[in-house]
Amino acid sequence: MLVALGSPGVHLITCNRCGKENQDHYKFCLGCGNELTRPAPAPSPSAGLGSDGPLETARTVLPPAPLSGMPAAMAATVSLGELRSSAGAAKPKGGIPWNDSPKMPAPVPFQLPPNPLAGPAVSRATGGGIHPVTTPAPSRPTGGPAPGELACPNCGKPVQVGFAFCGACGTRIGAAASGPQGTLGQPRTMFGAGAAAAAAAAVPRGRLILIRPDGSEGGSHAIHDGDNLIGRGQAPLFDADAYLSPRHAELAIGPNGVTIRDLQSLNGVFLKIATEEPLESGDIFRIGQELLRFEVISPPQALEDGTEVMGTPNPGFWGRLSVIVGRDVDGSAFPLFGEAIVLGRERGDILFPEDGYVSGTHARISLHDERVFLTDLGSSNGTFLRLRSERVIPTGSYMLMGQQLFRLEFR
Repeated sequence: MLVALGSPGVHLITCNRCGKENQDHYKFCLGCGNELTRPAPAPSPSAGLGSDGPLETARTVLPPAPLSGMPAAMAATVSLGELRSSAGAAKPKGGIPWNDSPKMPAPVPFQLPPNPLAGPAVSRATGGGIHPVTTPAPSRPTGGPAPGELACPNCGKPVQVGFAFCGACGTRIGAAASGPQGTLGQPRTMFGAGAAAAAAAAVPRGRLILIRPDGSEGGSHAIHDGDNLIGRGQAPLFDADAYLSPRHAELAIGPNGVTIRDLQSLNGVFLKIATEEPLESGDIFRIGQELLRFEVISPPQALEDGTEVMGTPNPGFWGRLSVIVGRDVDGSAFPLFGEAIVLGRERGDILFPEDGYVSGTHARISLHDERVFLTDLGSSNGTFLRLRSERVIPTGSYMLMGQQLFRLEFR
């Protein structure tokens, strides 16, 4: 109940519980705490649609039920237009007359076009009609490779089945990924034994690490069980070295370790020696930038009739070192005599003063037990011997192939 006070604009609300009067802006009674209820305002006598009266400012019209076959929003729009047409016969003064809403055509049922990749449609009866049912296409597992792909064990990029190397990092994927069948002809699945065998075969057993000229590590090349081909064009790590042959060397991981063999490459494979290495006539080794060939000087042999060949008498030389300057081209030659010959840049019997990669005393060639041996004297850059045949090498070995130095690590 609204009660006007003496002052204009102030009204009181009587609590319907205790009868206490409260101001109209209170929400709860000050006497009993009951929630105050505001009475509904009385309708205005001029709220009709007279010819001279004002237009109605607020009106609630509930639309009828939607027409059959028509969306609810469209039906509500048509019904509201019809109500405005019927109720707005009297045009407001100075206003725009109500226009009848155009009748909307009957909606056409929407149907999806047939999927050419889903195969023949399978029909089933639901209610009173026949509805086509299509089989959804298989989805790609979240975070995993798509069907027909394998994850690279080194960088994780997807690689198609049948590719031998990863296109992102050059890692060899393994023989198990060469076809759609796994071990013993079993199909590979995501959770089957074939996938486990393929993943086990793709796990690298070791790697070749590139050593930069400043001694830091560069890129790496994964080494897997079986044979691993090294050469220009076999992996991104080898492509920039023009001194590598396309089929330069091969690394094979077996039960006894890693076996390295030279595939008759033009420039050979050089292994850094860690202990005293025996030398044979024709062996080639490298110190700094000097490529040297060792040859044994044998005493002159008499002919079949016993005639000796005339020449300068041998003062006691048992070997010779020749500097290789090109293919089938030799430079300076140094005779070997005595029990040991020291090679270096500043001190020794044979000096290379202009080669800054040769240490002051770099290596020694010695003769004992009727054999010739090569020994590194703790040089900074090491002494490298060219391999004559295949050889088993331990982990941590350094090898020089082309113009690149690599360190081998495996487990």
